[in-house]
Amino acid sequence: MDVTFKREDGCQRLYEAVAPWEEIAPRFSEVARTLRSQVRLPGFRAGKAPESMVRSRFRREIREEVLDHLLAETAKSMVEQYGLKPVVEPYAQDVHLEEGEAFRCTLVAEEAPQVPAVEAAGITIEVPKVEVSEEQVGRALESLRQRAAVMKPQEGPAAEGDFAVTTLQRKGQSKGQERFFCALAKSEHPAERVLVGAKPGDLLDLSVPQEEHGHEEGHAHEHDHGPGHLAPGEYTLSVVKVVRREVPELGDDLAKDLGAESLDALRGQVRKDMEARFASEVRGLEEERLVGELLERHPFPAPPTLVDRQLRNDLEELAEEMTRQGVDLEKAEMDWEEVAKSRRPIAERKVKAYYLFESVASAKGLTVSDEEVDAYFERKAEGTRVTAAQLKSHAAKEKQIDMVQRLLLHQKALDLLLSQASVTFTEGKSATQEGLNAPDSDSRGADQPR
Repeated sequence: MDVTFKREDGCQRLYEAVAPWEEIAPRFSEVARTLRSQVRLPGFRAGKAPESMVRSRFRREIREEVLDHLLAETAKSMVEQYGLKPVVEPYAQDVHLEEGEAFRCTLVAEEAPQVPAVEAAGITIEVPKVEVSEEQVGRALESLRQRAAVMKPQEGPAAEGDFAVTTLQRKGQSKGQERFFCALAKSEHPAERVLVGAKPGDLLDLSVPQEEHGHEEGHAHEHDHGPGHLAPGEYTLSVVKVVRREVPELGDDLAKDLGAESLDALRGQVRKDMEARFASEVRGLEEERLVGELLERHPFPAPPTLVDRQLRNDLEELAEEMTRQGVDLEKAEMDWEEVAKSRRPIAERKVKAYYLFESVASAKGLTVSDEEVDAYFERKAEGTRVTAAQLKSHAAKEKQIDMVQRLLLHQKALDLLLSQASVTFTEGKSATQEGLNAPDSDSRGADQPR
């Protein structure tokens, strides 16, 4: 087998492998003989069929097995011959393997990029100035107040805005369906209109004419119990329970319920939490813009296969997040090819950031101690019901300790680079308006080559 270097393309090294048929033929015969001893063909006892018949009957299977072994051996020989350190398994392109003809293919090895020496000294990045206004604190307190609201059962009639648990039954049907409605006099939904003034135990008649339904007759049954307008017909609405959403006053009592000594103390804690969150967001923006500037000043390629893997991982995470938010992916009609196309630069940036931090950490002799790993799990355990030791034990079981060490090492490299750069704070958009929490703008890059 003759393996010769063809060309270099970014992180890819391309080699041409060629072997005459005389060198390949014994491989076909060996596989055919092994197969012959294992198969039974009509008219022949096991292992007695002619080799020529076996080769004809199992031509495709024999070729695939020969090719698998041939490519594996050739790739191993190529790596050893040229002293390669591929980041993914070498793969073949333009394969030609036919009986009686010379074998040839192109083998591709992807190696880690050569990252130039980088320094952040002289780089200036701008980020928004962190300011928490009284208005923002007020909105946050109002949000806490609204979340503290409780639903209280009412014995009297439903007032505007009250809620009712009901049983809705279409006349002529044997079984009703439990529905939850809001009492609204001007609602477009007929059930919500009739509930204003209704009491628990009331049985209300409901008539829905065709013109109010607003749907074609042929689709009436489709919407009998849907969330929109009811299908035309006669209904009974049984009021099971009336509840009223009561929002507590913004005062010391609410503050104590939320764990603060007073409203002033709660206001101070809310401000402190918002300032910490905004500071974290600004820090994220500093990192994001610094990495972007460094990659622009010191360009280098990324291994294509690692970019593909990172992109696939990002799309899977996007799909999982959409599912958690209640999106039916089958009905969303998303053009995933377009989504992938738009997100490929982000995946490529993450892979490049990984190698950038690897290079800086190596050049500066950065390391991560066991104590720093333990501190990481201590932070992860804060506010949870599991201990740091349990988290670390699980990570070790899942073989994720190296990933944690790599994450901490890259953060050290990023901190070092950021300490070299100049940061200026500008008036204008808040940190949140800058879109810092977008999951695809993670400046730390990929966890590790996938």
